[in-house]
Amino acid sequence: MIHVNDQDFKGEVEASFHEAYMTHTSTSPNYQIIASLDVGRRQVELEGFEFVQRQVEAAMSMRRAIASHPLLQRYFKVLSAGDMIPEEHRESGVESYYDTEQGWTDIWDCWEKDEFVLDATRVTLAVGGTGWDGDTFKTKILMDKYGIQINKTSRNTVLFMTNIGTTRSSVAYLIEVLVEIAKELDELLDDASMMERRGFEKRVANLMDHLPPLPDFSRFHDAFRTDSVTPEEDIRSAFFLSYDEKNCDYLELDGSVKDAMSSGRDIVSAQFIIPYPPGFPILVPGQVVSAEILDFMRALDVSEIHGYRPDLGLRVFTEDALKGQAKTNAARLELNAARLQNQ
Repeated sequence: MIHVNDQDFKGEVEASFHEAYMTHTSTSPNYQIIASLDVGRRQVELEGFEFVQRQVEAAMSMRRAIASHPLLQRYFKVLSAGDMIPEEHRESGVESYYDTEQGWTDIWDCWEKDEFVLDATRVTLAVGGTGWDGDTFKTKILMDKYGIQINKTSRNTVLFMTNIGTTRSSVAYLIEVLVEIAKELDELLDDASMMERRGFEKRVANLMDHLPPLPDFSRFHDAFRTDSVTPEEDIRSAFFLSYDEKNCDYLELDGSVKDAMSSGRDIVSAQFIIPYPPGFPILVPGQVVSAEILDFMRALDVSEIHGYRPDLGLRVFTEDALKGQAKTNAARLELNAARLQNQ
């Protein structure tokens, strides 16, 4: 906890303080994690191989139980390597670690040949078929109702992370819970009216088929570029430039941002914009806002977006701030070039 006793805090530095705090800290229980790492290091030294082998077996048995259960197949799907890794990055040709028709797959070829490989100890479960998004399924169903604690979710998935303490009974309990959820959904749909069933099907389609387009990274503004050749940026300068409120302004997502971009102006984010879940930034300080990123933000239906204020809009740099930074950056680049010549 950080306790603040400053009469000027609210009006002067609250926004920049929270920006720095959210950038450099985590909501996770850090000290407990560090302590568990110390204990885990000792366990790995003494009996690590056996524990990890059991962990992999537990995750694999979970995959098999879900993939082979006829009731679970209606609402759930374990995402495989073929679902998550493009074919050009899977030279081994392996699409799934377990398939009901082919059985188990030897994944040594994956580790030897593929550019990307799924962690066998982690199981990504698509839950959009239930009509619930990943965060709701995690919080309202697994945690509140059944006491199953998980952390990572996406719009339509939850991630089960096994560990060296995962037992057969814990895997069996999870499968039992998923079967119970599937049975309840079956009963609910059997008694549902035609309109209720159509509503359910629409929710599933929105989660599984009508996905928001994932935007590519746009670019950094030239005012923060470290040179004229590479695309790298001095994100530190952009981060601290936003500390002065005079350098920033707010633009509404469907109003002034769109109008400014239509006029040809570069709209540059002054802070991190992070949808949660899953908690990955779609804008960073100094990054130019693109039309694709705006479309993605409009399509989002997550519980919160860190750094974005619906009442004010996006926090962006003013044109005067960018011009001033561009002059400073140009002088710095000239100085660096001169130093290289002298060397």
